Amino acid sequence: MKSVIKFTLFFIIPMALVILWIGGFFSHRIPPGYAEVEGKVISGIETMKVSAEKTKGLYTVDGTVMANNNAKVATKIMGRIVEIKVKEGDRVKKGQVLAVLDTSDIQQNIKEAKAALEELAKGREEALAGLRAAKAGYEFAKRTYERFKNLYKENAVSKQQLEEIETKMIGAKAQYEAIQAKLKQLDAKEKQVRAKLKFAEIMKGYGIIKAPFDGIVIKKMNDVGDMAAPGMPIFVIGDNDFRFFAQIDESFVDKVNVGDTFDINIETLGKTVKGTVIEKNSNIDPISRSFSVKMKLSYVEGLSSGMYGKFYIPTKAEEEIFIPQSAVVKWGQLNAVYKVDSQGVLHLTFVKLGKKLGDKVQVLSGVEPGDEIVVSGTEKACDGCKIR
Repeated sequence: MKSVIKFTLFFIIPMALVILWIGGFFSHRIPPGYAEVEGKVISGIETMKVSAEKTKGLYTVDGTVMANNNAKVATKIMGRIVEIKVKEGDRVKKGQVLAVLDTSDIQQNIKEAKAALEELAKGREEALAGLRAAKAGYEFAKRTYERFKNLYKENAVSKQQLEEIETKMIGAKAQYEAIQAKLKQLDAKEKQVRAKLKFAEIMKGYGIIKAPFDGIVIKKMNDVGDMAAPGMPIFVIGDNDFRFFAQIDESFVDKVNVGDTFDINIETLGKTVKGTVIEKNSNIDPISRSFSVKMKLSYVEGLSSGMYGKFYIPTKAEEEIFIPQSAVVKWGQLNAVYKVDSQGVLHLTFVKLGKKLGDKVQVLSGVEPGDEIVVSGTEKACDGCKIR
């Protein structure tokens, strides 16, 4: 019995006390949970409460500026381009030289034609001199024949002598007529050569590529050294009479009509131009569920074909959330704002943005009315930082 008591006192109880001590039974215990981390405190931050505004609803219509007349400028001859005098975006006047082709072959044809004309001119001079002599010889032979004819009637000459004179007259006449025929041939040849010369000069003119009207070079399709071929465009020229083409949702088919005027924002220029609807196709595209319109634009400096533009169609009033553009921060390709919680801690929150109105931008999702966000000093803000 005594041994059991001793074993309990000197072994069991001490071991139990050691186990309890190791388990922290005799020390202060920290309850389980999350430890609070103190965020970085920043200053110079301005915040605002988000509120919904009742605004006049606007439907955004996107479109493209296009020249009313586009001309594909090509040549009628095959030739290597030796000079290009304009570049894309240049404004040109009607008749202005755009490019020059190599026309050395045509120029050689012109030289040959002119040389042929000179040869024909010399041949004509010789033929005319021969014609005058042949005419004089024929007229003399004819007069002689008439004289011998009368003498023959009087039996003053023999028939053989008359026939000899007649033969000479016929020969002189044949020579005269041959030279006349040669002159006609020369005339015909000259007409042919002159026609070839005129054609060659016209073809040479095709080697000078000119602007068909006042406009802008929309596209340059070739460079110096390229071969230009008939019918293959070298330039695309658009005039200064611009149109705005847009596709509009079918729900607005009765709200946009010919004669209506809209303010079209050209974002590239940062300018607004007036657009008047001149054409409307009320047939609905079954794929996009939209109809098309064409507007005539008032010209502003810098406007050119291909520019993006947009305008707004009023819709019913609705509540929308707008925040200052300064509140939006970029996170890669995403947009975000810094929300402020009740403890003054900032939380980076991604948002989806809508249309812009002045220095404000619409928020479609990500914040709600009553939320507090940072609107100034976003460059100092960080996720988890404290402002108070």
